[in-house]
Amino acid sequence: MNPTGLEGIQSQLPLGQTSKQPDRYDPSVLVSVPRTLARGVEGIDASRFYGHDCWNCWEMSWLNEQGRPSMRVGQLVVPANSPNLCESKSLKLYFNSFANEAIASEALLVNRICDDLEAVLGVRPELTLLALDDPRLVVEAPKGLCIDELPVDLAVYEPDALLLQVDRNVAGAERLHSHVFRSNCPVTSQPDWATVVVKYRAPVRLFPESLLAYLVSYRNHTGFHEACIERIYQDLLNLLNPTELVVWAGFVRRGGLDINPVRSMKPINFLPPRLARH
Repeated sequence: MNPTGLEGIQSQLPLGQTSKQPDRYDPSVLVSVPRTLARGVEGIDASRFYGHDCWNCWEMSWLNEQGRPSMRVGQLVVPANSPNLCESKSLKLYFNSFANEAIASEALLVNRICDDLEAVLGVRPELTLLALDDPRLVVEAPKGLCIDELPVDLAVYEPDALLLQVDRNVAGAERLHSHVFRSNCPVTSQPDWATVVVKYRAPVRLFPESLLAYLVSYRNHTGFHEACIERIYQDLLNLLNPTELVVWAGFVRRGGLDINPVRSMKPINFLPPRLARH
């Protein structure tokens, strides 16, 4: 995404700026970013997919009524049809504003957070609090074929859908993944690293080498996590004419948060597993 797409709101974003951490609970630090900003630049048609963004929130702590700190990992699920995103650093500041706040129960905390985020996102998210030893936090490896070592010449580092190639004589049904995805933050220009997973069923077979070349082509691209995955999804949808397509990514944690966009042809309840770099 071209940084000019953030004109008018970039100066309001905490990301990339020095920000004071609130001493007490403060929902006013939350900043919304319209999804249309990135989707307009990337040429995304949001009517062509279902999905959600799963945020793993690793710095959630508050006090009980006796002053004892509680610590949890939050799994925050934001529908892909929400009008707005929540800017990531503002969410970090918000979660950490609970550090000295006495909350009577986890249920009250979850309800308060969802109320505050609904006002920012335009839809109500789902939030689950996980104990630090919850088995859902065990590291897993993606299923299917890792394409990172396939023999292919790589020389394109800006997104190019023409790199994707198919065999039209063979039907395809595969699960492929790559750990080398890289794009760049449109606010800070810092790199964002991710594992990208593609699962599809189609009347043609996608050449895995071409998928690797295509994913690598994002290496110098500037774009939000969510919009990059939506563009990948849309390019594959256009090429494959699939009966099934799911694209998701596990982005490397930054600032105590990792974002995992999931996009699918059909409604999906899938939550990405914790990957090694989370």
